[in-house]
Amino acid sequence: AYTGPVAEHAWGLALGVAKGVHVKNAETRPRIFRGKTLLVLGCGSIGSEVARLAKSSLSMSTIGVSRSFKVPELFDEMRPLAELASVIGRADLVANALPLTRETRHSLDYAVLSRMKETVVVVNVGRGETVDEAAMVTLLKERPETRYATDVFWERGGREVFETEAWNLPNFVGTLHTANGASDETVGAAKGAAAENLRKFLTTGSAENRVRVEDYRA
Repeated sequence: AYTGPVAEHAWGLALGVAKGVHVKNAETRPRIFRGKTLLVLGCGSIGSEVARLAKSSLSMSTIGVSRSFKVPELFDEMRPLAELASVIGRADLVANALPLTRETRHSLDYAVLSRMKETVVVVNVGRGETVDEAAMVTLLKERPETRYATDVFWERGGREVFETEAWNLPNFVGTLHTANGASDETVGAAKGAAAENLRKFLTTGSAENRVRVEDYRA
């Protein structure tokens, strides 16, 4: 139910930081996405909608890195997470919509991040812990032209905390986990989707967005 709002927010972050609207009293070099390459991490509903908007509006090439693909036809290439390091260097925009599991924690560590283009824009609407915080801060300091925009942050003491050294960097921008746009319209749609999914499960034994519990066990 939150697919549309979160995908729109991802693009809001991407375009805002790409054009430098977050920078005050300083020159910035705008990025252009049209005809460039988008790498989507986590190709469920949200990642697929981000890809759809990229192809339909900006004629971008799309690479998907995921365990499964909700809408495979939206991706020009489909790769498993194990191949992330081999394709991330081709992206002009990286959109992270990964869930946090044992497999995805710190998928974006320094070894992977350092393979990116220096002019890349990275947007995170997945989970903070899929990115190694210290590695990202180090990279942003080393590469002033790399830009990172996020709606999700790292945990301290078991809860998400919005304080991070990254706020001090001109190539970082964040929103405080507001991408789902919790308006009456959005919340109503979420409740309706949940009710319909429960009805489907009770009547047919199947449901959308089933997870593997073992992926989330410590």
